[in-house]
Amino acid sequence: MVDTKTKELKNYEMMVALKSLLPDDLRKELHKEFVELIKKFGGDVVDVDVWGKRYLAYKIDGHNEGYYIVYEFKADPKDISEIKRYMQLKPEVLRFMVVNTKDAAEKGKNIKKKEIEI
Repeated sequence: MVDTKTKELKNYEMMVALKSLLPDDLRKELHKEFVELIKKFGGDVVDVDVWGKRYLAYKIDGHNEGYYIVYEFKADPKDISEIKRYMQLKPEVLRFMVVNTKDAAEKGKNIKKKEIEI
């Protein structure tokens, strides 16, 4: 049976703090996995902003630094819990946060961003 209702996609922002000492190729592979995960659930990645290495406010699992990436994406609200579950299972992720945003396109259109090439 096919669902005739169209999915109501909402805007979300996810900030991920990866372990800072990960090799560059592994970091790119994780980025690719995250983007494919969102697309697998029928979502769409609108923007990716790479902040790079930053000092943490406090140690997390013995790490003083984290490698930050911010994803802006659209997804069905019922799929967010599955995305969060996936992120919790990745040992390379120190912390992550997913928040619902409004007018994500207007918020950061004047900010110069660094991107990851896949």
